[in-house]
Amino acid sequence: MNNSMRLFSKVVWAEACKQHRNYFNNRAIYISLFVWPVFSFLSAYYSYSAFDIRGTFISYLSDDNILLFLLIGYMAMSFFRSVVQSAWRFSMERQAGTLEYIYLSPANRMAVLLGNALSSVFESSVVMLIFGIMIMYYQRNALNIDVLGLISVMIIFVVMALLWGVFLNACFLYSRDTDFLFTVLEEPMEIFAGVKIPVVIFPYWARVISLIFPLTYILEALREVCLNHADIASVRIILIISIAIIIVLLTVTLVTIRVVEKHMRKSGNVILF
Repeated sequence: MNNSMRLFSKVVWAEACKQHRNYFNNRAIYISLFVWPVFSFLSAYYSYSAFDIRGTFISYLSDDNILLFLLIGYMAMSFFRSVVQSAWRFSMERQAGTLEYIYLSPANRMAVLLGNALSSVFESSVVMLIFGIMIMYYQRNALNIDVLGLISVMIIFVVMALLWGVFLNACFLYSRDTDFLFTVLEEPMEIFAGVKIPVVIFPYWARVISLIFPLTYILEALREVCLNHADIASVRIILIISIAIIIVLLTVTLVTIRVVEKHMRKSGNVILF
C-alpha cells in the first residue's frame, strides 16, 4: 500500500513538473495571469458603485464588504478557470502524440490527470491569491470570519477544484468533440455561478443553470463563513452537496478512464470519439 502511494505521488509530481516546464517557465506569464482577472474584478467593482445596495436582503452583502464579496468570487473563479484552461491545453497532448507515450508507460492514469490539474490550479492562481490576501488585509475590518468554518470550506473547495480539473482532463483528452466545453465552462461559469452577482437574485431559469456548476455551491459557503461568520452547522447543507459533487466527479472520472482503457485495447486508438 505504501509503495503504491509512493508511486502514485511520484507520477503526480512528475506530471506537475512537466506542466510547469511546458507552460510556466517564463515569469512574464504570471503577469498575464494576474492582469486579466484583476481588470475583470475592478470592472465588476466599479459597476456596483452605481447602485445603492444598503438594506439588501442578502445577509452577507453590504456597502462595507462589497469589495470583499467580489474578491472572494474572483479568487474562487481563478481556481476553477485555471483547470478548464489546463484541460484544454492538455488535450493538445493527444493531438501531438504525447498521450500515447504516457499510456505506454506504467504511470497511473488518475495520477497523470491529477498532476496536471494540481500544477495548473496553484500555478495559475498564485498571483491572484497574493493580490486577494493583500486586499483582504487592507479590508480586514469588513471581514467576519468563522475560522473553523473557513478551514473546513477551504479543504472542500481545494478538493472540488482539483477533481473538477481531473474530470475535465478526462473529458478533454479522449474526444475530438469536447473543445466546446472550453466555451461552455469558461464565461458562463463566471456569469451563472454567482461570481459577480448573488445567485439568489437570479431569475428562476438562471438559478437552474447555476446548479450545473460546482463553483456555485462552494462559493456561497465561502462568502457565508468569511463575511457572515457562519459556522459549519450553518452551511452544512451546502457542504453536504459539495461532498456529494466531489464523489460524483471522482466516480465519473474513474469510469471514464476505465472505458477509455478498454476502448484503447480494442482499437489501438487513444481518441474515444
